[in-house]
Amino acid sequence: MQLLKTGVLSFHGFFISVAIVVMLLYAFVYASKHKFDVSTLMYLTPAAILFGFAGARLLYVTVCDQEYVDQADKWRFTDGGYSLFGAAAGVVLTAVVWWLITKRKQKLLPLFDVICASAPLAIAIGRLGSIFSMDCLGDVVENDGLRFFPISIYNNADESFHYAIFFYEAVWCVVIFFFIIYSEEKLKRRGVASYVFAVLYCGLRSVFESLRTDSMSVGFIMISQIISVFTLIGVFVWMCVKISRLTGFKPKYLISYGIFTVSFVIAFLSQFFMYSNTKVRNTIIMLICCIVMMAVALYNGVVYIDESNKKKARKKRLPDKTRRFSRVAPAQTNKGN
Repeated sequence: MQLLKTGVLSFHGFFISVAIVVMLLYAFVYASKHKFDVSTLMYLTPAAILFGFAGARLLYVTVCDQEYVDQADKWRFTDGGYSLFGAAAGVVLTAVVWWLITKRKQKLLPLFDVICASAPLAIAIGRLGSIFSMDCLGDVVENDGLRFFPISIYNNADESFHYAIFFYEAVWCVVIFFFIIYSEEKLKRRGVASYVFAVLYCGLRSVFESLRTDSMSVGFIMISQIISVFTLIGVFVWMCVKISRLTGFKPKYLISYGIFTVSFVIAFLSQFFMYSNTKVRNTIIMLICCIVMMAVALYNGVVYIDESNKKKARKKRLPDKTRRFSRVAPAQTNKGN
């Protein structure tokens, strides 16, 4: 469907522009509050926007190459066709290049926190633009009782109601935004925003992709779903490794690893054997499994912070004992002489 346009600006494009502005404004507020160098953020913003748009377009035209008869059409940015994960890759690339240029004098994690804390707002606003572009929709709604917004939305292209997957994702991103604020207030640790965003967004994005009818696909493989799943697994494994290095091997943590693995296998099988007559059942199973995986991943994050705090507390107590021992030892030696 053609984007609704006023001149050269589409309504969806307007929402994306607003999303970027809101994300930048909150990013500067967040950076100032968490003592991240605001001037650095100002220098990086133009490059991040440029590489973000380029990455978003590049991933889309690479995956959806069959849509373009004329190769020149691939770089007509006004015709739509962007990938959210491509944009994320462009922004991350900007951050990594900056990190390398500064010869690793700055830490990447605080910058990722700034990005991930503000990203949910941008995604939520951007998804609302799908009201006009009619992308990110689900199947046709057969039940008359569900033919109303925000459950579904009327698509003029085929004159039918479709499930409004874009709205579900927008609501979920708002939930993520406030959960990040809550988590940082409770845990007061760098990296919380990045970890929570990666776990919660990628966890349910993998389910949303299975519900969409316009997901970027190569054959039967949905690219965004694969990226979401591998990101969730990657951050989970990364946290497991950090816990193991901190505490050593502890059998009690194997339970959480096992729950995550079993949930992933069940979710994978539910997706792989999803047919028209089993879609509702398999989607519910996938949703439950993904919620369990997200809960386990978040639990592991809390475990790591707790174990790390305990280790720091032990290190603080150790010098006091050493000083007391050093004061007693000379007195005992003199008495013996």
